[in-house]
Amino acid sequence: MAENYNTKDVTDLINRYLEAYQRRDISALGDVVARDANFVAFGSDEGETWYGWDKFRTAAEQLFAFAREIHWNRGTPRVTFSRDGNCAWFAEEMTGNFLTGEGKHECKFRLSGIAEKRGGQWVLVQFHRSVPTKEYAVPYLGMHGVRFD
Repeated sequence: MAENYNTKDVTDLINRYLEAYQRRDISALGDVVARDANFVAFGSDEGETWYGWDKFRTAAEQLFAFAREIHWNRGTPRVTFSRDGNCAWFAEEMTGNFLTGEGKHECKFRLSGIAEKRGGQWVLVQFHRSVPTKEYAVPYLGMHGVRFD
């Protein structure tokens, strides 16, 4: 049972996911996510919702065609396991650096997700990649009576 709780295995999965972006390699990306209809991915913008590998693959291919280079300045992933060790959830903060035809761009990111051990291999079954905003969401919610204190 102890082998199911190996944080390094899940960290390696996250590393391979981010390296697939850096290499703009759709095949490598497909090797780390669940290639089924139950896979779920969210981004920050309203239209960034992908249910299933096929929809997500199409969006990733569009990003890879647009960005000439993608690099990450990484944080440290926090990984937690389910009781049986076959499911893990993680969170990490990082900065993305992108080179496009329009120039260089830098953006902070938050990445969180769920990995599942299937047939002895870890795959991402869900993730949420978002861009933190400052003084946008909290004041908006405050105008509608939502408070965080």
